[in-house]
Amino acid sequence: MIPMDKHQPTRFLISLIPAFMALYILQMLTIPVYAGVTGLNPDKQAMNLEKAFTYIEDKDGIFSFDDVTGNDKDGLWKENLTGSSLNFGYTNSVYWIKGNFVNRSKTKESYVFEIAYPVIDDIRIFIIREKVMDAFHMGDKLPFNMRPIKHRDFLFPVNLDPGEKFCLVMRFKTTSSMQLPVNVYRYDILMENSQTEMLGLSFYYGAMLIMILYNLFIFLSIREVMYLYYIFYVSCITLWATSLNGISFQYLWPNATTWNDQVIVFALSGVVFFAAMFASTFLNVKQSHPKHYRVFMVLTSLAGSLMGLTFVIPYRAGISSAMVLAIVTIIYGLVITMVRLRDGFIPSRIFLLAWAMVLFGGVIMALSKFGLLQRNFMTESAVQIGSALEVVLLSFALAHRLNLEKKQRIEAQTTLNIHERHARIAKEHELKNERRAREAQEEAIEIQKKVTETLERNVQERRSKLNESLGKVSEMNSNVMESLAYARMIQTAMLPDPEHIKTWFPDHFIWWAPRDVVGGDFYYVDRIENGYVVVLADCTGHGVPGAFLTLIANWELKRIVRGEAIHDPGEILSRMNRRIKKTLKQEKGTAFSNVGLDMAVCIINPENKYLDFAGARIDLRYIKNHDIHTVKADKESIGYLSQKRDPKYSVHRLILVPHMTFYLSSDGIADQPSETTGQRFGKKQLNDTLFANSDLPLNQQYEHLKKTLATHQGKRDQVDDMTMVAFEVML
Repeated sequence: MIPMDKHQPTRFLISLIPAFMALYILQMLTIPVYAGVTGLNPDKQAMNLEKAFTYIEDKDGIFSFDDVTGNDKDGLWKENLTGSSLNFGYTNSVYWIKGNFVNRSKTKESYVFEIAYPVIDDIRIFIIREKVMDAFHMGDKLPFNMRPIKHRDFLFPVNLDPGEKFCLVMRFKTTSSMQLPVNVYRYDILMENSQTEMLGLSFYYGAMLIMILYNLFIFLSIREVMYLYYIFYVSCITLWATSLNGISFQYLWPNATTWNDQVIVFALSGVVFFAAMFASTFLNVKQSHPKHYRVFMVLTSLAGSLMGLTFVIPYRAGISSAMVLAIVTIIYGLVITMVRLRDGFIPSRIFLLAWAMVLFGGVIMALSKFGLLQRNFMTESAVQIGSALEVVLLSFALAHRLNLEKKQRIEAQTTLNIHERHARIAKEHELKNERRAREAQEEAIEIQKKVTETLERNVQERRSKLNESLGKVSEMNSNVMESLAYARMIQTAMLPDPEHIKTWFPDHFIWWAPRDVVGGDFYYVDRIENGYVVVLADCTGHGVPGAFLTLIANWELKRIVRGEAIHDPGEILSRMNRRIKKTLKQEKGTAFSNVGLDMAVCIINPENKYLDFAGARIDLRYIKNHDIHTVKADKESIGYLSQKRDPKYSVHRLILVPHMTFYLSSDGIADQPSETTGQRFGKKQLNDTLFANSDLPLNQQYEHLKKTLATHQGKRDQVDDMTMVAFEVML
């Protein structure tokens, strides 16, 4: 046996160092390794990327993509030292996160990245490869169909070649809590997990729906108001939960981004409102502790006000207020429940346990949203678990109270039976007195019968006289209607000949719709030297008084335009003002009447290609170069007693170009209220309707305008005369 040198083991280990170095180098050559790069392994079902990202807080939201992807000279990027999901609570800052990744697989793989918080407002994603860059834009303030993968969370795909690496940069901006949990899955694994999650959510929402329907049937049977409060309370919890986890945005309102952003505040405020109403009713606080009941009413008032202000106040202020109000209400509800328990109110035992469950879930969720607890399964599911347990316990509490009240009713019925037995004995003694009273009653009935017969004869005589009077009234009404029909024929004959108008303006429409049989609006179209005159007027009043004034105004207008050959629109309005005042004797302050009209005058000269306009409180609309414009009229009307003695009206000249369309309208169209809301049709909606159909011929524009106004008006009565004159000048 050869003796071994004592230094031989050391030499042997030293001799192995080159072999280890060679193996290490060989490994480096066969498996790519990048500094600061996270490997994506397809063998793993899911990867949580908490430590893979660095982040930048952009407090003023001014950084661009180039700013954050350039050289990190200022050391802006910070490491995620918590080892968990990035959670910054409620903040006004914009956050950028960045991570480098490589496909460790030897085959081409499809990965799906998940941002598992569905209430982030705006997310911009940049996938930077060696030669190309992909980008996605999504968020709950954008329509749902903009998402590359239709899912309640934010998902985006990344297809990678073997060993391919890329840099992932994401920008986040939100008014909700800034929570950024990022995971990555193989596509097939993600689909399996999604099905499992949806199954769990289906159990939860199914249980809530069962509780709603079960207690709805009880409410319809016994009509107890606290069951109605309970139903609305559970409905608001369900609505809030579906909005918080993105289910409602995916399936119910995928394009209603404003509603989706605010429904969380609305639903949470509704939870507080109906929870307070239910608790005060269930615990009978109003009768047992009136002071505490007033506090409950303050909480419900605050919650109801917050529901009403949901679409007015900013989201962050609303959700913070709702969460604080919810926690205060839950804590106060616990206090009142313990007070009632001390009073000996037995149903408060189960109620106390149920209230504690929802308090636990609400506090855990609130601490998570404000960034005081890390986001995990328990913090995200605490409210759903607590609310499900609470709903079931409250249902048991309602049933227990119902049984208790039933027992009390049975005891009360037993006591009542004893009293009835005593009352029956007393009643037997009263029978004799009742018999005597019955005889007296029969005698009184006979007297009443005779009185009734006399009254019936008198009523019959008066009915006969009334029918005779009604016949006379009907005849008078028929005469009045015949007179009005004849008056409408006269007023219609006063208006210009439609055939002449069609010759002068081949493309036009005139909408004349008095509120009554006759009306206070009229229009005037005539040919003058070198062109045409178009006038629209809206006289004071409706019906017969307004129609009389239109006859006077039309007569004076023809005298000015035809008889005096005045073709300046401003001068026409000035002379009309003087003539109406003089005709109606309103030039003096002692006149008995104070009526007048609004008027618009257009003088068209096709040969020289211009249109002169002057208006007294009636604007001129026109469409030119695919845009709608308005020429404002003067604020002075015509003929009123309070009018200036001789106001000057401004004249506006427009240069005519082909396909230029003009519109004159009385205020009856814009002032027509809606059947449902009572809101006026308005000048803006009128402009939008005209502009939306401006490419159509004017007769088709007329049909669209009538249809739009009819839909707005519904079955509501017309409140004013409606008139519109629209024309295109042929050049």
